[in-house]
Amino acid sequence: MTETLTPPNGIAAFAAAPPPPAAAKDFSRKRKRLPFTIEGDTFEAAPALPGDVFAEFVTLYNNTGDTETYQQQHDLLKQALELALLPESWQRFAARLKDKERPIDDDQMSDVVLWLLEEYGMRPTQPSPDSSDGPASPESGTNSTESTPPEASTSVTSQPTAS
Repeated sequence: MTETLTPPNGIAAFAAAPPPPAAAKDFSRKRKRLPFTIEGDTFEAAPALPGDVFAEFVTLYNNTGDTETYQQQHDLLKQALELALLPESWQRFAARLKDKERPIDDDQMSDVVLWLLEEYGMRPTQPSPDSSDGPASPESGTNSTESTPPEASTSVTSQPTAS
């Protein structure tokens, strides 16, 4: 026995349902972890910085070139790292900045800030500050901005031999 159902008020029983709402645009991002090591200790930076924190991080880095003293430059880099590193990592990093047996030096600190800028999608807007006030000498390494043309090859081009 089959019965026909009739909705009240004469509305068609199988009226088309309204279309489902359009899917919302998803702006979520997959974030990767940002661990790094310095002489056996592993530290971790936040996978992404909130917009306001990122702006402060970049501004602190950019202001290192406007400092009058080396200490001011050093402090700005420390402040930038404190913004980026996860709290436990920052505490260990800051302790190592004073540790005479297992130090983190200013060059390493600067390298970490530059790496984080790149990881967060920023390229530095100015060259990284020098880490020492001493004169450059061949014994102390090379300046990464200097370049020398490659020397011409002195090897003789080998000729194929019959086998």
